[in-house]
Amino acid sequence: MIAPKSQHSTQPRHLIARLLTLLQALAALTSAELKANFGSLRGPLAMLAAAMGLLTIGMTLLLVAAVLALAELVGATAATAIVAVVAAVAGLALGRTGLSRLEQANLAPRRSLAALAAQIDRFAGLANNGGNAHKDKAHD
Repeated sequence: MIAPKSQHSTQPRHLIARLLTLLQALAALTSAELKANFGSLRGPLAMLAAAMGLLTIGMTLLLVAAVLALAELVGATAATAIVAVVAAVAGLALGRTGLSRLEQANLAPRRSLAALAAQIDRFAGLANNGGNAHKDKAHD
């Protein structure tokens, strides 16, 4: 009778130790997966930042040229207003397109979450089987 009690007290400890080991492994997997996902964005984001800088300079010069050309037809104030409205509409369209593309990027650690769900199911099965085995021994 004493042996089942000591066996019963070590089994939960064993399961807890295995669960902690599992959680450490899953944390490492999740960390590695997130680093890989974010790492894949570094290059494209740097290129986008450089492109934005060059586009800002280019667009500024183009807008100044458009204001100067249009000022000869409708006056400086009207030309500035027209060019500003067209630039604002174009900027909004580009911003919406960029945001919608960023929303499509999925950075969630899918493999880690799937592994966690599978291991939780496995540990739940071990805990239930261990508990049932102990109950069976108590009934004997």
